Amino acid sequence: MRADEVLVAHHDVLRGLLRELAGTTDAQTGQRRRLRAEFLRELEVHAQIEDELFYPAVADVSPLLSVAHAEHRQIDDQLATVMRTAPDDPEFATEVRMLEATLHHHTVEEEQRMFPQSHALGEERLQELGRRLQERQRELTRSGAMRLIVRLKRTVLRLV
Repeated sequence: MRADEVLVAHHDVLRGLLRELAGTTDAQTGQRRRLRAEFLRELEVHAQIEDELFYPAVADVSPLLSVAHAEHRQIDDQLATVMRTAPDDPEFATEVRMLEATLHHHTVEEEQRMFPQSHALGEERLQELGRRLQERQRELTRSGAMRLIVRLKRTVLRLV
């Protein structure tokens, strides 16, 4: 699987979690907490594999890295608002929809602009990079250190 395909598949996971979260009601606080925490874990893994592997690999072929980093900060800012909003608060659904829109903008930007630029790396390099992305994603998903980072980030985002 090419690097861009790995990242699109993970974008689909992130979008699916937000869609599911947006479909909950104010009465489903437990479900909202669970989905919000799962989204945060997946997002942290996704950002880390992009920052560690993908972005450095495409730095010479895509001028969009600064935009991607800025969009990651926007996603984190909106996620902080979602984390600070109580799951039974009527505003929770609105904040999730805003996070959904922010994530959508970022993923479309990458998928339609940056990923085609990454094809300049060549098929062999994209395949190898895809393998490395998948391997690192599995490592991070199982990592105790990543669980600790996510717990810390969840606490920090609630305070910001």
